[in-house]
Amino acid sequence: MKIRKLTKHDAEDYRNIRLDALYNNPDSFGTMYHEEVMMTIDNFKERIPVDDNSFILGCSEDEELIGIVGIYQESRIKVRHKAYIRSLYVRQEYRGKGIGKLLLNELIERAKAMNGIEILLLDVVTNNISAKQLYLSFGFQIYGREKMAYKCNNQYFDMESMSLQIK
Repeated sequence: MKIRKLTKHDAEDYRNIRLDALYNNPDSFGTMYHEEVMMTIDNFKERIPVDDNSFILGCSEDEELIGIVGIYQESRIKVRHKAYIRSLYVRQEYRGKGIGKLLLNELIERAKAMNGIEILLLDVVTNNISAKQLYLSFGFQIYGREKMAYKCNNQYFDMESMSLQIK
């Protein structure tokens, strides 16, 4: 398995795994499948950051993208010490093999090496027990809960906000 930063050249593979995530886990993401399936490859190219402070990591096996996770550092001066972890996803057939752990570990190590990042933040839907356990195992702590954060198919989902101080 290989973990690397995605580039604009990965837009088609990124689109495929992102749509897979939205289709198979609609309650875990803030966007719906039908919203993104209409987007073009160029739209997905635009969503792949190209700077050192924000990027998407991809995990590949035999050239197939099987997992992703993104990090986005704040740009405003007063909040530049924070970065947000977004959209961790591992294809269903590869779950339970430690790929999410590999991606998260690589992301945290890269964040520690980035200039000025002191704290990592993320949100997780409360019913996503496996993701929540993964984050807790890395030392993330829950600092808040938003009731009815997402509404999908007339069902509400609460969200917990988590943080990890890295410096």
